[in-house]
Amino acid sequence: MEAPAAAPERSGDRIGALPDGVLEDILGFLPAQEAVRTCVLARRWRHLWKSAKALRVVGGDSKFLGSVKEIREFVDYLLLSRGGAPLDTFDLRFGNFGDFGFLGFSNEHFPSLKIWLWYAVTHKARVVRLRLHNDFEGRHALPELGGLRLVSKHLTRLELHGVGVYSSFSDFSSCPALEHLEFNKCEFKLVNKISSDSLKYLSISDSICGFYDSFCTHICAPNLVSLRLDEVYGGTPVLETMPSLVEAFVRIPELCLDQCKQWYANHWDCDCKSCDNRCNSGDGRDYYVLLKGLSESKKLALFSYPETYIFKRDLRCCPTFSKLKSLLLNNYWSEPDDLHALACILEHSPILEELTLHLFFEVPKNVEEMKGSPDPTELSADISEFLQTVKVKCEVFDEDVHNVLKFLHKLGIRFEQHGVLAEDGPGTT
Repeated sequence: MEAPAAAPERSGDRIGALPDGVLEDILGFLPAQEAVRTCVLARRWRHLWKSAKALRVVGGDSKFLGSVKEIREFVDYLLLSRGGAPLDTFDLRFGNFGDFGFLGFSNEHFPSLKIWLWYAVTHKARVVRLRLHNDFEGRHALPELGGLRLVSKHLTRLELHGVGVYSSFSDFSSCPALEHLEFNKCEFKLVNKISSDSLKYLSISDSICGFYDSFCTHICAPNLVSLRLDEVYGGTPVLETMPSLVEAFVRIPELCLDQCKQWYANHWDCDCKSCDNRCNSGDGRDYYVLLKGLSESKKLALFSYPETYIFKRDLRCCPTFSKLKSLLLNNYWSEPDDLHALACILEHSPILEELTLHLFFEVPKNVEEMKGSPDPTELSADISEFLQTVKVKCEVFDEDVHNVLKFLHKLGIRFEQHGVLAEDGPGTT
């Protein structure tokens, strides 16, 4: 019987045997502070970190470099030492630091922020993320990205969190490869237009987009496929034509400038001029803020609060949603009792297949769902003949919910949930 073959001898430094290019990729996955520390491993490692394909700097939140001064000096040294090595990803994430008492950063904390961003772009970075912890409650002025226009044929993704954006920065026409753009907790100061012909995905959330009733930020992205406007305070952005749009989520916050000044007195029937003066729109009857730009979408989610008038005014001359197949609406669309807004958007959605109604403004702890199905023999000619599924979600089955089900019943949509029929009142079995 032959003796078993001896196991091959293992090398003591298997990682060190990898080619430089592979090691540079690996170092790019480490926080930059850790990548720099590899310079003490051996002579070969002394300068490898300078060619790492990605720079990921994490500061604050009890991580490396616990003060603003330390992180600022580290990034300045890091970029100066790297020289001209190209980058693929540039990722700065700064959380809470323990050396100041307020919950945010300003220009005085990171005066070189624009220089850092310029470094990343000029070194061919495809992905750039700047995430600065900032809280709008009691905030100081945000670090600003003004006086800087991005020029890059490599940049494909840009994510900004907690910065102030000025007009010159929001023109991305010189970034022909840019497809993904995100703004979170940002301020847009006197930004007339966010423009890009290459952009496919745009998200603006928890941000301030305008400070005056008469000043509007326009979004010009004709090739946009996906749009998310979630809690954009100040003035709601104006959407220009988006013929390639596939899906959009829009939530207008309760605390915004676009509130009807007469709403509490006149509710939905008011004809006050405060709803018509936005952006010098004349009589408001041929001027759209959101719905015209969203009219090519296949999937829509539209949320708002009763006091805001943007959707209400856009509906005065409602566009046709000729491609829309899936529609999600909140309680805004089921008020007042005649459900005019809901009826209007259904009438202008000729190929709609799926309708979901959230009959609340804030998501409750307990949600009840009722499913309806169209009756082909009684389906109203005012709505899509392709409608297949209708879902209604609510917290409790009350008079308002019953009113919506009764309205849908008249359109030929039948509900039966827990023994409750649309034609019966709440509590009837």
